[in-house]
Amino acid sequence: MNYKQWLFFLLIFLGLSVAGIALVKLIIRIITGFSKKTKTKLDDLVTHALKSPLSLAAVVIAAYISIYLVKIPAKYLKVIDGALFVLTVLLAAMAINNVFKAILSWVQESSQKKEFLRRFLPLVDIGGKIFLWTAAVMIILKRFNYDISSLIVSMGVGSLAIGLAAQDTLANMFGGLMILFDQPFRVGDRIKLENGEFGDVLEIGLRSTKIKTVENYVLVVPNSQLIKSKVLNYYLPERSSVGKITVGVSYDSDPQKVKEILIKSALEVDEVMRDPAPSAFFTEFGDFFLNFLLVYWVDDPKKVFATKDKINMRIMENFQKEGIEIPYPIQTIYLRRKNESKN
Repeated sequence: MNYKQWLFFLLIFLGLSVAGIALVKLIIRIITGFSKKTKTKLDDLVTHALKSPLSLAAVVIAAYISIYLVKIPAKYLKVIDGALFVLTVLLAAMAINNVFKAILSWVQESSQKKEFLRRFLPLVDIGGKIFLWTAAVMIILKRFNYDISSLIVSMGVGSLAIGLAAQDTLANMFGGLMILFDQPFRVGDRIKLENGEFGDVLEIGLRSTKIKTVENYVLVVPNSQLIKSKVLNYYLPERSSVGKITVGVSYDSDPQKVKEILIKSALEVDEVMRDPAPSAFFTEFGDFFLNFLLVYWVDDPKKVFATKDKINMRIMENFQKEGIEIPYPIQTIYLRRKNESKN
């Protein structure tokens, strides 16, 4: 094959490539015009995802046509044909990968469970890429008569070994996915763990969940432990939370008046909700005092302790104004002299 034949091949290839790319652009423009009229954004994303692979596919098709229009010697034809096959498989994998990513992007934008998808979709994306490109490599190896059965067996054994070595990691990952899907708590919720620790959820990861405690440090809990234990969520079914204050007064106090003062003290604090209104209860006859319970509500669990402090201050002030005494235990000890005991 002389240089004139190669030049002829090159001219045909370039001409067909330019014509193919122009045709692809025209088709994409027409499809884009139709897709903009639809309500869904998915067709726009898919069209954009296929733009580059289709343009490259036009070049590969031009190469296929060129090698059969020009008489290429067999020794060159086999090499070129093999190279074009590899490019075709890679372009097909690229197109599928781009469409897959476009679908995942559309699902994330249109779904209401954005936090779950934000964590879950990257894992699906990585898994899809591994499967897709592994399949592409196997197809290419099969085309060139490589034995892929031993490779498949080796990959299976390797996957089993990795799975056994990473049992804890996989358990935490599946635990994270279950938390994100089931949503027993969300980022920002205040929760209490089974061991008594509690705080605000900072982040729900695939391996662990980070909780900011009231002491202002971060508690990292593996997801596999969280899904096995009891978790109290202060934000479900609603954000409003109850606070309780127990106070004892002397037996000389009027119980009805004490209850009125307790409710009044709570209502003097702005953070206390008016609906439901605070309530006071006479709960117990103690050894040294009468026990009362004040129950109040706030619109956010994070306000319970600060509100309790303000209410306690108001109770102290109002008790002092009304002459209500908060007693403390008094113990009287009688001492007898030895000679007095004989008399």
